[in-house]
Amino acid sequence: MRHNAARIITIASLFLGLGSVRAAGAQDRGPSTPEERARAVKIAHHLEDEPLAKDAKDQREWVIQWITDIPDITVNVCFEYFGKRPDPHGGHSMEIANQMIISSAAFMIEHPDKVKDEQAIALAGLLGSIKAYQAILKQDSESRWAQMDKLVEMRERGTLDEFVGDTRRKCAQEDQEPDPDTMHAQALTLAPHLPH
Repeated sequence: MRHNAARIITIASLFLGLGSVRAAGAQDRGPSTPEERARAVKIAHHLEDEPLAKDAKDQREWVIQWITDIPDITVNVCFEYFGKRPDPHGGHSMEIANQMIISSAAFMIEHPDKVKDEQAIALAGLLGSIKAYQAILKQDSESRWAQMDKLVEMRERGTLDEFVGDTRRKCAQEDQEPDPDTMHAQALTLAPHLPH
């Protein structure tokens, strides 16, 4: 199962623009270290606040690769939350979608008591993407994405949690009967080696 999860995130990461992800690394190393987890959390918050910073691309690639490689953090991500990617694929849709993986992992590290709460993890990841999207719009107003605007509106109305639950159930059903036209990623496992 672990090998399959690494393969799926590799495919999703390549689709989302992270060409350097290697699935094989997950089998070559041990669990994440406290220093790595602290770095990942710091990067996650930095990327939420400054997704277009000079070092953002390198930081994003490091944390996605790290999640792929470590055996003790798994983030299950359904990209249905984002609807169709903007066409053309301009703007910063890749950065916004990848932020969900990164923010989800950071949430699990910061809240080890919630590592089995898929709803809380997905909601935290999506909120990280929304935060990054809003930060991007401050610098690049041309990067507006209709689906992200809907998610911001849901957050404002207090209906985002319900949307996350409905979408998670839809993804779970589709995982039972995979649709080749739908992109999903199972991006990795947070378990025993979390800080207390």
